[in-house]
Amino acid sequence: MKVILLEDVSSLGKMGDTVSVKDGYARNYLIPRNLAIPATSRNVKAHEHKLRDLEHRKEKVADEARSLAEKISGVVLTFTRKSGEKGRLFGSVTNMDIAQALADQGLTVDRKDIVLAEPIKNLGDFDVTVKLHQSVTPVIKITVLPEEGEIPEGAMDQVQAPEEAQPTAPEAEVTEGEEKE
Repeated sequence: MKVILLEDVSSLGKMGDTVSVKDGYARNYLIPRNLAIPATSRNVKAHEHKLRDLEHRKEKVADEARSLAEKISGVVLTFTRKSGEKGRLFGSVTNMDIAQALADQGLTVDRKDIVLAEPIKNLGDFDVTVKLHQSVTPVIKITVLPEEGEIPEGAMDQVQAPEEAQPTAPEAEVTEGEEKE
């Protein structure tokens, strides 16, 4: 029996593929679970129409993402947080904080689209990527300042070192060792 897959099925095919399977597998497993429909001429035409509509929707979403990316790429967000002597924050700046700051400026971005490996826990300037679409990933500039208004002496040395030292691990270890002494 030929069926059109409505979803990806492992070891069988991807969504939209027309595949031949045994009748019992199609009737007892694929069709009842809405994983496939029989490949009749009427179903094939309807499925092709759905695929065309899906393509149009994908293009529309990509266009919206590009227009939002143009607005976001020029944004610089500034956060003030309490910090210690070495420029370490007593809290952190998370993707939720960034999403809220963007919303305050009238830009709606889901917090899950903001790519942070870990929350920002130091003073300084950071580049944060926002994944709006598969091919659209603008970068936002984030500046974290101390709440007191003045950056403590030696704090900027500690802040700048981790960004520059990430590619070369030995420098990061030296910096951490100096902090402990």
